[in-house]
Amino acid sequence: MEKQIFTLLQEMNNKLDRLGGTLNEHSGILNEHSGILNEHSGILNEHSGILNEHSGILKEHGEILKDHGEILKSYRGILDSHSETFKEHGRILSALRTGQEFLKAEISEMKLQNAKDFGEMKEQLKNQEDSIEILKEETWNNKKSILRVQKTLGLS
Repeated sequence: MEKQIFTLLQEMNNKLDRLGGTLNEHSGILNEHSGILNEHSGILNEHSGILNEHSGILKEHGEILKDHGEILKSYRGILDSHSETFKEHGRILSALRTGQEFLKAEISEMKLQNAKDFGEMKEQLKNQEDSIEILKEETWNNKKSILRVQKTLGLS
């Protein structure tokens, strides 16, 4: 009987060791995901810098277009054409800004979801640790009771 209990305890211990390994593996995966998110944040920051440079270039182009407007007042058709081009650049810039805001919002949402998922996993791990502790106590109490019964029956 003791051998069966010892075997069961060994099996439970092996399962707990495998569970610990799985938890460590998941922790590594979460760390990798955090690294990827940090890498993506860096890339987005680089893109923000590029967009700011482009914004500056577009502003410079706007000033050039204003100068040309003064020079080319007599050529109204050409001025209208340049105005349309300038408006198109503004729409593109606006679309780029909107896209950038969307990406920022999406990354923020991903960060929040990852934090929530991590919190849930942390809570699950705590619950499992508590369950393991309770299981250890119950196992020890059962072992003591079995030894007491065996002693009472004169089996040991």
